[in-house]
Amino acid sequence: MTRSTVLIRIALLLLATGPAVAQEDMQATASTGLHGSVGLSAGVRPEYDGAKDSRTVLMPTINLFYGDSLFFTRMTAGANLLRYKTEQGLTITAGPLLGLRRGRDQDDHEVLRGLGDIDPALDAGAFVRLRKQGWQASAEVRQNVTNTDQGATVNLSVGHGMPVGPKLRLRTTFDTAWASSGYMKTFYGIDAVQSAQSGAAQYDVGAGFKHVGASLTADYPINREWTGVATVRYKRLLGGAADSPIVSSLGDRDQVSTSIAIQYRF
Repeated sequence: MTRSTVLIRIALLLLATGPAVAQEDMQATASTGLHGSVGLSAGVRPEYDGAKDSRTVLMPTINLFYGDSLFFTRMTAGANLLRYKTEQGLTITAGPLLGLRRGRDQDDHEVLRGLGDIDPALDAGAFVRLRKQGWQASAEVRQNVTNTDQGATVNLSVGHGMPVGPKLRLRTTFDTAWASSGYMKTFYGIDAVQSAQSGAAQYDVGAGFKHVGASLTADYPINREWTGVATVRYKRLLGGAADSPIVSSLGDRDQVSTSIAIQYRF
């Protein structure tokens, strides 16, 4: 394991968020200087993308903003270099981003043994977001820059947030993602060597949409500084991802994850 891989694994452990900050809340404040939230989350998520078994995870949550220009959340750092507001109240922001991509360890699950490890990696790309009142739509393009054979992804989402009581606020988000052939082959393909080592059928896969998903997040401010956050997410794998033997035969195309967190805002 290379030194850069070790550093990325440490960063993923320390900086991965459980219940992520809602995209609609990113840069939505006029606060100056450094602000955001830190906390701790506990959750349940699939053992790997496409697994039928789940595991419990406990991790810190870190979401940082500097003014309305820089942000670090959901393992992604970015900058709002373009900001524009129309006469109709539509806010458009866009800029570059860097993101950490989770890898996969073949020891995580018996289904993966013989397929080899997938190193965590760094993505570079750009984003654009549209916001109006409680609505937000976003698009992100990401290209892997440390393990270039892992390819690129395009992520699209739309969501809405609204208060449902004096304190409780709910947010719903719908999303989908397209992935290049390099990404799909890395995470869902099985070549001849992997097939011989694992016993899984050989499988070749090309580019395409890999999932559709929906999530529901509830925010409940306990007091001025502390907030409770609960999230449930459903994702259904599509196309070449869903047809992979590690999903269709040995896993499950329907993926559910949940988390609950306590966060300190500053």
